[in-house]
Amino acid sequence: MYCTRKHLLFDKSYFITLDQDNLFIGESTQHTKYTIPLKLQTQIDWKISEDNQLEAFCINWKNELRYFYADHNVLLRVKNYIRGRVVFKNIDNFYKHLGRMETRSSTQISTIQRLDNDKIYACKDLKKHKLYSNKLFQNEVEALKQLNHQHIINLEEAYENETSYLIVLEYLKGGSLSQYLKYCRLSLDDIEIIIKQILEAICYLHEKGFVHRDIKPDNILFCDVGSSSNLKLIDFGISCKLPNQENYSQIDYGTPGFMAPEILNDSNHIRISQKIDVFSCGAILYQMLTGSKLISGINSQELYQNNKLFTLNNQILQKISAPNYRGLISKMLIEDPDQRIDAKQALNYIKLMNIPTNNSLSTSLNCSQDPIQKLPDFKQLIKKI
Repeated sequence: MYCTRKHLLFDKSYFITLDQDNLFIGESTQHTKYTIPLKLQTQIDWKISEDNQLEAFCINWKNELRYFYADHNVLLRVKNYIRGRVVFKNIDNFYKHLGRMETRSSTQISTIQRLDNDKIYACKDLKKHKLYSNKLFQNEVEALKQLNHQHIINLEEAYENETSYLIVLEYLKGGSLSQYLKYCRLSLDDIEIIIKQILEAICYLHEKGFVHRDIKPDNILFCDVGSSSNLKLIDFGISCKLPNQENYSQIDYGTPGFMAPEILNDSNHIRISQKIDVFSCGAILYQMLTGSKLISGINSQELYQNNKLFTLNNQILQKISAPNYRGLISKMLIEDPDQRIDAKQALNYIKLMNIPTNNSLSTSLNCSQDPIQKLPDFKQLIKKI
């Protein structure tokens, strides 16, 4: 691929080459003059023509802005290759704002529309003045660019302006699981379909070495309105890879009511494991089965304390009418993470629930680790109360 730098007296032509970690610009493929690392600390701006065609990209080189001009299709190839690996500037060159969807403690979520094809996306806006906004931004983008799963939200691009870090994500219009639980009643078939998808996403996440650390109904979105047959896990701002979790010790993570007790029990000095996601998933499953939250409190302080002191007992389990799910819940919500089952075992447990067997599910957890097949032609999944 070719590009040109425009000078006062003459123009200079260069080759563009790309690899996994860098963008190279040089007089030939063997002689590189500019090496631009593909990381989130790198910012790239774009020059757009009046008819919305890409004209050039701009880098900051030794505190000077340098523009490289090329054919629109060449620039589009470069942009598509490096998106999500670097941060772009001037999001208004590519999208228009449609409206605000929701506001959370540290972020705003809006809908935006691409100018070139009118496709709708979600835009997560992290204000720079908020504590840890840069870290949350980098966590989410770094995680999502490494993840590719049907039940995990897709990253489109990352932008930055003077006041915000902006993450462009696929738009999921079906609402959250928390909304479903508030307004709808779920059958056991519905619950099985939903919990399988959540566990499939968690299994994939754990296989890639990540811990989500904030799994809750608000962070599970459905792709389409009125159907729970396709959902996605969102919000990876406080996710981490296990070897690097010490780097996140200053960030509060998790949501009281869905947090594994070992996170809150400082006296345990337990190294946080992927089992914390399993506990959170168990709390969600319990709420779907009973219609009640596993852990509650009259205020935030009581909720936090009840979560910290949570102990699984028969009174909790007896609220679950389905015996097989009662057994699964008892293994997902064990206070001791060493005794708690992992996500793959939980997924396998659900699979075995539908297979006639002389063995108990408790003794069969590890007998099959085959991936669960998708169920064909689901009925209408949600029944209005």
